[in-house]
Amino acid sequence: MKWRAGTGAVLAASALVGAFVLALAVPLQGGVQATGAVTGIVTMDNPPAASTVEVNTDPAVCGDTVPNEEIIVDAAGHVANAVVRLAGVAWPPTSTPPTINNIGCQFVPHVQITATRSQLEITSEDDTLHSTHTYDDRNRSFFNIALPFAGMHVTRPLRRPGVVRVECDSHSWMRGWIVVSNDLGAVSGLDGSFTIEGVPPGAHELSIWHERLGGQPQTVIVTAGEVTQVEFTLEQP
Repeated sequence: MKWRAGTGAVLAASALVGAFVLALAVPLQGGVQATGAVTGIVTMDNPPAASTVEVNTDPAVCGDTVPNEEIIVDAAGHVANAVVRLAGVAWPPTSTPPTINNIGCQFVPHVQITATRSQLEITSEDDTLHSTHTYDDRNRSFFNIALPFAGMHVTRPLRRPGVVRVECDSHSWMRGWIVVSNDLGAVSGLDGSFTIEGVPPGAHELSIWHERLGGQPQTVIVTAGEVTQVEFTLEQP
């Protein structure tokens, strides 16, 4: 009896060890092992030279000129401020809330992407009157927030998916963009690179948006625990 009981304990322990090893070998749903990442670079041919916009209001605060942010590209053709999205892939529940600041009479960041129903925090560091006037992709006025002095903080919800244009009624050159999306995405940096993490394995369609340039969607295959590389080349419309 003692021998049989000991054998049963050994068999039970072996089964538990086998189950534990098997669990480690299978990707965890919703965990790091179950997802991959997409990283890439956005470029264009024949990049234009950097330019500026003449300031016609509040030069004491804004200066005589501000950088033209419509196309930000380096000499090698790396394009900033392109928005890449993964169709059908939802945002994580702990995604960072969006913010938009008025700094040097420009919206910062110039382009961003955020989840639908995010709460946008609006503020200003400039000692002059700014407005954060938003328009949806149907060119309808969404909300208009006046910021008469530096240090104010106002929050507004972004309930509807789409591309939101941001303008300042006091300074005609000021413009920014917020891509409100149900789909997970990222914005390319000054070096043209972007990274999207937490992507489920399988085939995914990547779309790209830029305020002035055009690009074609691509299909990528993502593997759990690996990084998939992709390149986008944008063109003048």
